[in-house]
Amino acid sequence: MQSNYRAIWQLLIAAVYVTVGVLLYSQTSLAPGRDWLPYALLLAAWALTVILLNYFTAPRQPQSENQVDDRVLQHISAISPMLVWKISARGRIKSVEGDAALQQLWSAKQLRHQKIHALESVDPELFTLAKRALAGEQVKGDSRKGDRRVEHFFFPEEQGRPGAFHCVSVDVADKAALRAQVSLAEQVFLKATEAIVMLDRHRIVTQVNDEYTRLTGYTAPEVVGHRKGFHIVGQPSITFYRGMLGGLRDTGTWSDEISLRRKSGELFSANMSVNVMRDEAGEITNYVLFFADLSAMKRTHQELEYQANHDNLTDLPNRRLFLDRLDQGIKRARRSSTQLAIFFIDLDNFKLINDAHGHHVGDEILKEVGRRLLSAVRQSDTVARLAGDEFTVITENVEDSLEVTSIAKKIMGCFVEPFNIPDDKLEMSASVGVGVYPEDGEDLMSLLKCADSAMYRAKAEGRNGFFSLSEGESSHMAKALFFPSELRLALKRGQMEMAYQPMHDIRTGQVVGCEGLLRWNHHCRGIIFPADFMVLAEEAGITASIGEWTLNEVCQQLQTWRIQHIDIDYLSINIAGSQVNDAGFAEMALDTLEQFNLSPSMLMLEISESVILQNPNRAHQFMRQLNQAGVRFCIDQFGSSHADFRYLRDLPVDTLKLDQRLLARVRTGKEDTTLIRALIGIGELLDKTVVAVGVERPGQEELLQDMGCQLAQGFLYAKPMTAESFGKSYTRPLATVHQITRH
Repeated sequence: MQSNYRAIWQLLIAAVYVTVGVLLYSQTSLAPGRDWLPYALLLAAWALTVILLNYFTAPRQPQSENQVDDRVLQHISAISPMLVWKISARGRIKSVEGDAALQQLWSAKQLRHQKIHALESVDPELFTLAKRALAGEQVKGDSRKGDRRVEHFFFPEEQGRPGAFHCVSVDVADKAALRAQVSLAEQVFLKATEAIVMLDRHRIVTQVNDEYTRLTGYTAPEVVGHRKGFHIVGQPSITFYRGMLGGLRDTGTWSDEISLRRKSGELFSANMSVNVMRDEAGEITNYVLFFADLSAMKRTHQELEYQANHDNLTDLPNRRLFLDRLDQGIKRARRSSTQLAIFFIDLDNFKLINDAHGHHVGDEILKEVGRRLLSAVRQSDTVARLAGDEFTVITENVEDSLEVTSIAKKIMGCFVEPFNIPDDKLEMSASVGVGVYPEDGEDLMSLLKCADSAMYRAKAEGRNGFFSLSEGESSHMAKALFFPSELRLALKRGQMEMAYQPMHDIRTGQVVGCEGLLRWNHHCRGIIFPADFMVLAEEAGITASIGEWTLNEVCQQLQTWRIQHIDIDYLSINIAGSQVNDAGFAEMALDTLEQFNLSPSMLMLEISESVILQNPNRAHQFMRQLNQAGVRFCIDQFGSSHADFRYLRDLPVDTLKLDQRLLARVRTGKEDTTLIRALIGIGELLDKTVVAVGVERPGQEELLQDMGCQLAQGFLYAKPMTAESFGKSYTRPLATVHQITRH
């Protein structure tokens, strides 16, 4: 507009100059008879000025807000589910571009280069709208094609001839679906269980979700527009940033565990991942950060790890932790050329006291023994409870035999004072066996053997004393418990037994199957559980023999029960990792089932989660081979490893047995049921039957039922019993798991 005004002023000034020039010329230079010429020139100059002024000041036809650039419409139609019609001022359809499905709807190819009247037979409503647009109206409307409703928007061409226009047709269903997808994506973003931070290409925070605010305490207005949406504790190293940038550059993603700080100042561990978003040209457009609080998971893992290494009753280290500390202690003693002593402590006649006064009194005595032993030794020493009434002490850096004797006397002194029980006091004594590294053994097994043998010698000498053997003396003594020769003899002498514990449907109380539990009935120690000897059996390479005996025993029992008309749908037994890796076990199992004329579906094999995760490929191959024949599988100690549960989807597993320690936490008052509820939910999601093990109180049963757990096993229903007792207790036909879970 400013340029127009400038041109007008220039024309006016030029006209004035012409006028003045003509007048001067007429006064000085014209010949007689030519006086009309200046006036003619003056008239021509002003006429030209008027014409040009009219051109520059004439009102322009304003560009309609509805006019659209051809290129814009073509671009939109190429990337959106719509159709763009280009129609000339004469009403001819010049082109139809856009969504192929919509083109098919109107047979658009046949309509090109035809008059809009061709639409009348194809889509009368669209034809009516097009006629109105051609007449110069601003039009929008919709029409129906079959079961689809399409909206039409008409725009004049930006640079076309008057009357030419575009029509944009949009499938309303596509618009609704797109809106629904956008809404869903927004809800997923806002309600995700992980914190999400969106950053632009300059790493400025553009958006955060609700979980981010919950975890960090920072609201969206506090972080949006800033460079940091999280606060890493400490100063990350150059190596840290190199790893992050290298991962983003090479793969477009990076993840690691880092420590973050909340707004309150509290620290928490988080698993963070960063993903790079790029456009079609490969340029970075956004960064997306995800992170989740690992604090609860770490606490749970630490608690499970603690429970796996400590005795539930006394809170002392158990056999597993004892063996680990002894092994580490021997290695330290070997490196430093020092001595180490272990003391095996067995309470005298504890079984008689336990039977006479009850298990609750026995438990209190065991806890008091643990407390007294801890107070008698150094803080750096290890006091552990192995099983039953057996305790051990590990003492490192002992100087000589005099110090060993002094420690043994302190241990014996723990039993001088009587033990208080309700309305009475009990006199207790113990027998202690001593083993010293390297004098009595230069490796873990030799040292254990020596100390255990010495303890038996102390009992043989009259109890209430301690005994120490030299390496030569111990080699001539009868081998004690937990050694390979004893295990081999136990199989030959018939000391191995099976106990059976029923599984109950929580809702109906009906028995749905049973588990066969291996027991070693030792001639001196009484009943010994697999946890106390199977590790040694694996090391000695005799688990195959034990597994073969167990399988033969339960198959024979199933056949006997069938003859007695005790209809059991299945019986489960636990198998070790070495049996999973044994190429001949599967064939042996199927041969045994065939020998006793049993359906493979009557046998369920329980494999611990840790065994599967040690060699997933081998476990999958082993399970698939037997499952194809009909054998069922159960994952034992489910939830103990915190592994990615996606591995379960490909395994032929029917049942998941919750780790017994999870329920023990509820029993002891540490009632964190979140993990149990989550594991039951995973089982339901994967369509697996979930069994809770170790149910002892009605409250636990009610809790499990509320959580949706299907089956339970524990002392609340029945203790493990002999095959004969099981047969007498459950003579009615048992329902199958499939019948129970279908209801």
